[in-house]
Amino acid sequence: MTKSKITSHILDTEIGKPARGVNISLEVFNDGAWTNIGRGTTDNDGRVIDWLTYDIKEGRYKISFEVEDYFKSQGRESFYPHVSIEFYLKNTNEHYHVPLLLNAHGYSTYRGS
Repeated sequence: MTKSKITSHILDTEIGKPARGVNISLEVFNDGAWTNIGRGTTDNDGRVIDWLTYDIKEGRYKISFEVEDYFKSQGRESFYPHVSIEFYLKNTNEHYHVPLLLNAHGYSTYRGS
């Protein structure tokens, strides 16, 4: 299995399990506008690891998570219908892992490994 230079996963901290079935997208900021370069859906482990065919370069990126449908599928309400995380990719030789720790009323993120 190949792995993209940019990967992500979601952990639902409210229930202590991966968030599977969440649609996510990756965009790059070029010439003053966002361009979609990848889409995926989290697997049973809450991960998207092989979703990017775009030749990445240094720049500004954004991962967007469509979390509303995930919560609705479990009969839970969410304060956040959508979460977006912007970050800078400064070295194309490195792997960038951007996890989302999520619950119905909050979230956090960090640069993972």
